[in-house]
Amino acid sequence: MRRAAVLGKGALAVHTCEAITELPDTVLDTVIPTTPEPSWDLSLTAVVRSRWPNVHVVDSGDWRELEPGRCDLVVSVLYDKIIGPELIHATPQIINCHPGRLPHYRGVRPVNWALRNGDNLAGITLHIMDEGVDSGPILAEALFSIWPDIDEVRDVWWRAIAHGRRLITDTLPQLDRIQPQPQDPTLAVTHYSRDNHLLGERSEWTRALSGFPPDQQPGSGR
Repeated sequence: MRRAAVLGKGALAVHTCEAITELPDTVLDTVIPTTPEPSWDLSLTAVVRSRWPNVHVVDSGDWRELEPGRCDLVVSVLYDKIIGPELIHATPQIINCHPGRLPHYRGVRPVNWALRNGDNLAGITLHIMDEGVDSGPILAEALFSIWPDIDEVRDVWWRAIAHGRRLITDTLPQLDRIQPQPQDPTLAVTHYSRDNHLLGERSEWTRALSGFPPDQQPGSGR
């Protein structure tokens, strides 16, 4: 029986927990929520404690409280902290769900940047985690249309989450069969928090008015 952990936030992290509990010979062992949990989405902590009371919830939100080697599968879903090599190298399968196309939108706020750049396509990606920033080999991706003249950040964010649910459902049962595809480093662009001021009107949840503090916006996480 292999043990699994989920790190992250919101409805998509909850869905990942559900998908893991459906995997054969797999038990959901540990959940590490992003802290503080955003008020604009489901509380991962509350749902896990209600539905899976035997699962260990790390209240601090610190990935370092997960003992390296304890879990065979670790899935990061919109988790907002950089996971260190000690956990990465000790985990047979450690993957990240990134709400953007890779390698074009590594780093923070990929939804915001796609709209800022006037793209007609956005995406959500599952990739193997390595020591870089969203640079590991790609397992699966879902691409979808966006309309920069019409869409707000919130519209594209929730569209990405909807596609992410299907992506996770389809991919997790096939992890042992999928051959990850390396990213093309010549196409890579990485955005950091220090670049957020360049987003202009796309720095907020909507162009007219943001309903959340900057560090609590849905597009602000990895």
